[in-house]
Amino acid sequence: MRSKPKKEATTALLLGQGGIEVYLPQVVTGERREPFFPGYLFCRVEAASAQLSRVHYTPGVVSVLGYGDEPSPVPDALITALQRRLSGKREPGIRYQVGERVVITGGPLKGIDAVFAGHLSGNGRVAVLIELLKRTCRAEVTVSQVRRVVQGQAGGKVLNAVS
Repeated sequence: MRSKPKKEATTALLLGQGGIEVYLPQVVTGERREPFFPGYLFCRVEAASAQLSRVHYTPGVVSVLGYGDEPSPVPDALITALQRRLSGKREPGIRYQVGERVVITGGPLKGIDAVFAGHLSGNGRVAVLIELLKRTCRAEVTVSQVRRVVQGQAGGKVLNAVS
């Protein structure tokens, strides 16, 4: 279902208090928890039930996604996979500071020295800055594809016109 902007958590709480099973996928970004799909929640209700009417009239609900009066079903396996992925996304203890030197350890940019530019919306991706053709360019990689450069340790390489 779709909720009003920035009202996902309140809407999920109200639906839960109304006896409706609800799932609001969230990720941690910095110090806050944010919806993984802003403006959307998952509810388990039967198409032709009183619970569906309760969903429609819950404060914060904009609409139930579907065709006509029939809500679109989402397979349980998809919800389970989403829950599993979101619960194990962040690798505990791996924190980088903006401006910290890192080396890219996997993917097409493997071996390139970079500067850490920030975590991206809790999806396991990070932004890094690399030097490419004497210009600083931003790239996105997974957090598992970067490694901290230890002081005094040789890093990777810098991309230039001859690399």
